[in-house]
Amino acid sequence: MKAETIVIAIASSAASFTVDAFVEPRHFRASSSSLAAEPLESGSTVVVCKGPTCSKTGGKRILPIMEELAAEIGVTVETVSCVSECAECGLGPNVEVRKKGDDGPFYPIKNRVKTEDDVKAVLGIN
Repeated sequence: MKAETIVIAIASSAASFTVDAFVEPRHFRASSSSLAAEPLESGSTVVVCKGPTCSKTGGKRILPIMEELAAEIGVTVETVSCVSECAECGLGPNVEVRKKGDDGPFYPIKNRVKTEDDVKAVLGIN
């Protein structure tokens, strides 16, 4: 990795600092192990994004898998036009995880949920 100097100008003053910059390769794909979660309790909810980017990258394909597997453990599946109002669309398909008892407003979002193994990892089942 190469260190880069970044200059930030605020009003009339400027500050500079050095950071280690690393750009994730475009072909990076999260593995199921990086999606792994504790098993979700019955009464938890997962929200599958059906926004345009997530749908094109696999969201439509994982929805029926998520619905089937989640039902087996008592987890509710919801959908929404976009779970990632924080610009994670390029990392999709995205799934928001709302554990039973969590009251938000911000819930963890699992990215690159594309396969049945990924769905199992998000739900915390083997």
